[in-house]
Amino acid sequence: MTGEVKNEHCSKQEGLPCALKKPSFYSIEVLYSCILKCKMCYMWQANARLPQELSVEEWKAFAVALKEFNGRDTAINITGGEPLLKENILDLLTFIGRQGFANVSMTTNGFLIDRDVAKTIADSGIHMISLSLDSIKEDVHDYVRGVKGAYANATGAIRFFEERPGRLQKLVIQTILMEPTLDGILELVAWADKKKISIYFMAITKPLCLPLDDNWHVASEHNFLWPKDIAKACRLIDELVRFKEQGVDIGNSVAQLKAFKRYFADPNDFVKEKKQCKMGEGMLKIGSTGEVCLCAEKGVIGNIRDTPLKDICFSEQARQVREAIKSCKTNCPQLINCYFEE
Repeated sequence: MTGEVKNEHCSKQEGLPCALKKPSFYSIEVLYSCILKCKMCYMWQANARLPQELSVEEWKAFAVALKEFNGRDTAINITGGEPLLKENILDLLTFIGRQGFANVSMTTNGFLIDRDVAKTIADSGIHMISLSLDSIKEDVHDYVRGVKGAYANATGAIRFFEERPGRLQKLVIQTILMEPTLDGILELVAWADKKKISIYFMAITKPLCLPLDDNWHVASEHNFLWPKDIAKACRLIDELVRFKEQGVDIGNSVAQLKAFKRYFADPNDFVKEKKQCKMGEGMLKIGSTGEVCLCAEKGVIGNIRDTPLKDICFSEQARQVREAIKSCKTNCPQLINCYFEE
């Protein structure tokens, strides 16, 4: 549950409610760099480490401040880029894992995980690892991830965590439904089910780090990612629904899986539909240099380096962004995957 805080400035700021919900989910992006060259992400093209990145010691201080501000009933996801590229990241995982937060996870492509790294992660106290695996066909996964060896390293990481789960409570495979992966999805589900590993699906959206474009999926440069046979994709999703209803550990809700079918039929019609976006209410993203966003498309509302998190969350600027989010009609791709609501 998210808590509520009385804002001491509410009587002075016109229109600012006196009770505001604290975010319950925090995405911590420790760096914007990656070792892979994924076809559905262009972060690797910049691949420049920012000199003003928060250090691990600064992230530790933020974790302490976050616990004081939001309590232990908080979910944190540590991500990037590829977070394991960050110097001393294992030390940070262990520190955050010992703070007693309700749920701490890390999203990784697994490329840098050897047996020793896996042991440290498993013993760190974080609850969950989300590991990218788009196919159990080596050539397919390596193709979409753009680096030979991506499959071998990802499956090797899974094997290390299976051999020694330590304090980890869950290992999740994240898989993207897109044209290059569709033919192998059911085989991947059977493989994960046999291993008792959870699998979470995402629908292909505009490649990360490209400008918003409602027609990206019909542009010749990227349309190879979009399902060529929509009816075939929908039949596959029906099979995933059936597996889910039979008890296979698929992390998506049935409603979200069915929403994928509507999305693939017409992404521009579906994503927004007629619902009000609630991204500004429950989550907060903190970037590698300390910048804080309620929504990446609405700009930065503060920086944890120079302003306490409470003041950022309850600022007039944050209020304005929340109002802008409520009235936003942008066809945001994140709503189908990361922030889907039934």
